[in-house]
Amino acid sequence: MNGTNSGPRRLASTIRDRFWAVTAEWEDVREEIVQRISDDSNFVRAVFSGRRRNFQPSAERIDVKPVLLKERLLLQLTWLDGTKNLTKNISFNEFRNLALLEEGFSNFLVESRTESFEVRIGKRGQVFRKISRGQFTPNYEHDHTKNRILEENDPFLRAVGISDISGRVKPSMRDKYRQVEEFLKILERSAARLLDSKSEIRMVDLGCGHAYLTFAAFRFFQLRGRQVNFVGVDIRESSRIRNEKIAVELGIEQHVTFLASEIREFRDEEFEIAIALHACDTATDDALAWAINNEVEVVLAAPCCHHDLHKQVKDFPRDIGIISRDGILATRQLDLLTDELRAQILRISGYKTEVFEFISGDHTARNLMIRGVRSAKADHAIELREYRHICKAWGVAPALEARLKLGVIPGSD
Repeated sequence: MNGTNSGPRRLASTIRDRFWAVTAEWEDVREEIVQRISDDSNFVRAVFSGRRRNFQPSAERIDVKPVLLKERLLLQLTWLDGTKNLTKNISFNEFRNLALLEEGFSNFLVESRTESFEVRIGKRGQVFRKISRGQFTPNYEHDHTKNRILEENDPFLRAVGISDISGRVKPSMRDKYRQVEEFLKILERSAARLLDSKSEIRMVDLGCGHAYLTFAAFRFFQLRGRQVNFVGVDIRESSRIRNEKIAVELGIEQHVTFLASEIREFRDEEFEIAIALHACDTATDDALAWAINNEVEVVLAAPCCHHDLHKQVKDFPRDIGIISRDGILATRQLDLLTDELRAQILRISGYKTEVFEFISGDHTARNLMIRGVRSAKADHAIELREYRHICKAWGVAPALEARLKLGVIPGSD
């Protein structure tokens, strides 16, 4: 008899042991989530989403973040269910008593200042966890005080995949959303003169990729009542196909055109604004040269992957040769030299030019912006002499100069 029942008993014992093992593991993870959120000096944000089998959470997703109200640090909880949002502010001590982790969510993300903690609950209750190192910064502003150009639920953000169907920015796309917002703020300042004088804006995105900024900029001008005509240029045919599909989905295909083309081969047209964000290496030079040659009013470029001068420079000038002793400093110096020479060429070509960080380095390492706004014709002999002196001292011939039409930069001063 004992032998007959031993199999079922062993199976029941195994199932029971697994259940208690999973339960114990979840209790440990749950406590770690609570402790990370309760650490008011390091907590950045948390997201609870997804639904476990046989559970029905109170919302599709709950966002948690620290917020500073009347000089008191609280936790702000936002319940999202696809139709309306509910927000509540509580103390850090109150969070544990809410038992939100027991509602049956399947995915948990908790960010602190130095790392991201992710937890996923499997179909059988298995607990999968991952810790990733990183730098995250808390935003203590109350949601109602944020000055956003594009709200998270804007249909354009949903169409390009930055926001989800509930109208909230996806956790993986939050840095991209911040880049879009900061870029639009720069665009707003840079295009102020055009907004005052023109009812129609013509803009080209050179090296548009997935066209996040193309669509965002279109939406920016659309919300300000301007007629917009856009062209996005990228060498990849796959990008053209993807972007055209999104344009049709948004109903703006009559005003936005995408081309699969080299920047240098793109036909000459009249545009007021040209942007080129993160075009790799000399593709940035292609974009700047195109804008200068076509006398575009406003140029916004964020360079990426500097290689051109790295190949040309054999020795650093004698008076600063010490910089070349440490490879990382030498690399950064040549990156900076590349962008300063680009800025100088823009000045020589008649643009009021600035170079600045357009977003914190926490969100992207490629955070320099070169902005040029076309100004009245002037004598740029001083800038030209400085440019020639620097090129001679370093023994370089910048790619941008070679791409300009003959006569834009004289052969001598």
